[in-house]
Formats: sequence, structure tokens, C-alpha cells
Amino acid sequence: MYAAVNPWAVINGGINHRVFGESAYDMAPLSTIQNSGITWGFGSDGSRANQILPFTTLWWAVTGKMVGGTKVLRQTISREDALIAHTRKNAYLVFQENNLGSIQAGKLADFLVLDRDYLTIPADQIKDIQPVMTIVGGKIAYDAEAR
Repeated sequence: MYAAVNPWAVINGGINHRVFGESAYDMAPLSTIQNSGITWGFGSDGSRANQILPFTTLWWAVTGKMVGGTKVLRQTISREDALIAHTRKNAYLVFQENNLGSIQAGKLADFLVLDRDYLTIPADQIKDIQPVMTIVGGKIAYDAEAR
């Protein structure tokens, strides 16, 4: 079994709570999904109205807070599990695990250099992380210093 979890509650968690009440705190049940053993990753609608930035999704998964800071999710996960869901697991879900999702010999050299350490900063700062450099195919595609 495979699943793509849409982080809809990042921007619409308040609507979930008005409609579903207390049960909305388990929408999406990230810790239940993570502990189930199924392969899952983060997805989205891919629409113009729902372009949730990756670090906002990671922040929501770790803190349970929606944009604006209101707690809307009780089943949070570790920052490591959230990052894996966004990288290695998503690569697997799109049949690209041999090319994408982790830094290994033989894979595409696509990665970000960040302005702070995702694994050690306070959880509430995850949403504020900014890329300072983007490497695609082993070449610099974006460099904040060059702007």
C-alpha cells in the first residue's frame, strides 16, 4: 500500500475544525500513517490555489500548526520522518528512487543549501528556512549571493 498525504490543513485547518470538530486534530493522522509501515509521502493538489511551500509543510508535520500558528494537528511526526516523506519516499512514489530523493553516488546531484540547520533549529523556525543555493544536475541553478 502507498499513500500521498495532502497537507491541506496547513492553510485550511480552521475549516476542518469548524466542520469536523475534535476529530479534525487527527486530519491527517501523520503518526498513525508513519507507524503503520506503509510507504507514504507528502503530496498536494498541484493547483494554483494550493501551493504550499515545502518548509511550511515540514513545519506543520512537526509542530501541528497551520499558517498563522494555530495548533490544528495532534498527530505530528519527527523532523527526520517529515524530511524523508518529502524526499526519499516521494522519489519512490514517482518511481524515481534510483535517481532522486537522497544524496548518493549515481543519483542526480539535486539539492539545496539552506540558511539554517533544519535538524537543530527550534521547530517553530522550520517554516522560515530559506534556500541560499540550489544545485540541479550538479550545477548551481540559484545562488542568493549572486542576486
